[in-house]
Amino acid sequence: MAVCPNCGASCADGTKFCSSCGSPLPAPVQQPAAQPVQPVYQQPAPQPVQPVYQQPAPQPAAQPVYQQPVAQPAPQPVIIQPAAQPVQPVYAQPITQPVVKKEKKNGLCVAGFVLSLIGLGCLGITCPIGFLLSLIGLIVAIAKKQKGKGFAIAGLIISAIIMLSLTAFFLSPDWDDFTSEFEDIYPTSSILNDDDDDAIDYVKMIEKNNWITTGDNSYMVFDKKTKSFTYYQSYLDTSDNYYTGKYQIYAGEDAFEYITEDIDELGVEKSEIRSMISMNEEYEMENLLCICLDYEELIVDGEKQDRDPWTIHYYGFYLTPEEDGETYNVLDVCNMEAASYVTFVLEKDFKAYFGSSTSVTTSAYGTDPVTTSATDTYVEPTYDSDTEVMGDSITGYVFLTQGTWDYWTEADGMGDYYLAREQRINRDTSAIINLTVFPDVYNKGVGVDIEMVVGSSVQALQESSAVTNAYYTKTTLGGFEAYEIYSQYQDGMILSVWYFYDNEDRLHYVSIEYNSTDIASYNMVKDTFTMYH
Repeated sequence: MAVCPNCGASCADGTKFCSSCGSPLPAPVQQPAAQPVQPVYQQPAPQPVQPVYQQPAPQPAAQPVYQQPVAQPAPQPVIIQPAAQPVQPVYAQPITQPVVKKEKKNGLCVAGFVLSLIGLGCLGITCPIGFLLSLIGLIVAIAKKQKGKGFAIAGLIISAIIMLSLTAFFLSPDWDDFTSEFEDIYPTSSILNDDDDDAIDYVKMIEKNNWITTGDNSYMVFDKKTKSFTYYQSYLDTSDNYYTGKYQIYAGEDAFEYITEDIDELGVEKSEIRSMISMNEEYEMENLLCICLDYEELIVDGEKQDRDPWTIHYYGFYLTPEEDGETYNVLDVCNMEAASYVTFVLEKDFKAYFGSSTSVTTSAYGTDPVTTSATDTYVEPTYDSDTEVMGDSITGYVFLTQGTWDYWTEADGMGDYYLAREQRINRDTSAIINLTVFPDVYNKGVGVDIEMVVGSSVQALQESSAVTNAYYTKTTLGGFEAYEIYSQYQDGMILSVWYFYDNEDRLHYVSIEYNSTDIASYNMVKDTFTMYH
């Protein structure tokens, strides 16, 4: 029902004018209020398609109210200027510049400088490393324009000064004095008693000491600084009669290779050395030695002899035998050129080593010596004019009645040391006779003990791996009291040696090397030797 706004009368729906007063009814205005019954709200599915949702898109574009506030901050200088202001360099530069320089400082320069300083307190041990790091750091710092060049230069200077100073000190006599004092505190024998044989420097032990031979008491002196040697005829006289030259010493594997490869022409095979090591518990690869002596000058009676240089090689082993609780140092070697054995004893050990082993009345050598008395009368052997005689009035004479004998020279490098020497070899049996007289320094009145010479010779023979038996007896030769040494080698050869003083108190060495089947040559020397002719 519609209500007339003018008279309030009720009118039927759909009428346009009031039936009471004729006033127009506001039907069109009232109609929208009655439209909620329309199915627009009852159809939820199609509603999203209605332009109600499409219209909001153009509405924001048409609404300047929302666009203006967004655009307004853009032109405002208050907001833009603070973000773009580069006017404040005070805060930007101090922060970035120190950080960049610290990161680019070269660490090698600093490390080299520090290691060089440490070298001041540890005898320059760190200086080589410090020098190297400083040098590399300086090169890199210059190339990359980094800081630290001053540290590098300082490190180079410090390390260089320390290393040069130490090098000069090591080469000076002060260093030799220092090492000598050190060896006095820690003697060689105590070093060699170390259980770790690999730690022993045999080369250093040899060249830092002096050595005396047991056969003729010759005296070997090494000079480590100049790599030179002086070989005196006797340790009792170092003013005259000596050899000089250069030396080279090899030990262990180095000696093994040098002997069997570098000087293989001397005929020592690898299998031979290995066999020697396996047969003797004192022989090891570690204490294998080879001493090369290049003889350059010979001085006799104060004058240099005119002769060409020559070389002698000794090879063998460094031994440390023990006697009465004491350890001694011995070089048990062989002259490779002359095929003769030589024993060197450390100078400080020499007297002690043979002091208790020189008496002929002891059994220190495993075989009691046989003592015989010298005869009061001597009958000179007779010979005819056809008999060949070797020797002279100094060496004595032997009448050569067995076989064919040629002149012979043993290349032991010591020939010029002797006062006189005569040698012959049997062409048929290879027997060798040697008549030698030692110089005046070995005379009886000088103080040389013949028993000590004999004892040391026997000791050397017994310690040699090539000898199976060695002993001595007291006997006579040519009417003189003598000591006879008998020794037999593994190859069957026999060496007999007689030591005695003649009427001039000169020391004689008479020997014959012969095969066990050539007893006649031995008897020839023993029966026919004489000082008279």
